[in-house]
Amino acid sequence: MDSEHTDKFLHAIQILHVELDALTHSFGMKGEAVNIMLTGVVDYDAFGEPILKAVFSLDVDNEEILAEALEFLKFSYEGGFPLSNEYRDEDEEYESENWWKDLLDDLDSPENLN
Repeated sequence: MDSEHTDKFLHAIQILHVELDALTHSFGMKGEAVNIMLTGVVDYDAFGEPILKAVFSLDVDNEEILAEALEFLKFSYEGGFPLSNEYRDEDEEYESENWWKDLLDDLDSPENLN
């Protein structure tokens, strides 16, 4: 992997992270918007072990919101692949995976037909 090319890429990504933070601030969304961003490149050390070179930014007000956001990412990741997960109960529904079902149910209700 070309180290100079990777460094330039990560620097460009860092600029995007700073721009996102500025955008959040300019819209007055600090404290309301949740931003968790990790962008990186997998490289390998001298022993062939994978290492992640990454840019990371985090804008979350408290640990409870961070935990909710991480759960959302976890369930979104698990739901995106057809591979089975021995620890996941396929019959169990999670709010972060099924929010769109509530929207469709609301559209089908008789009071919303008029």
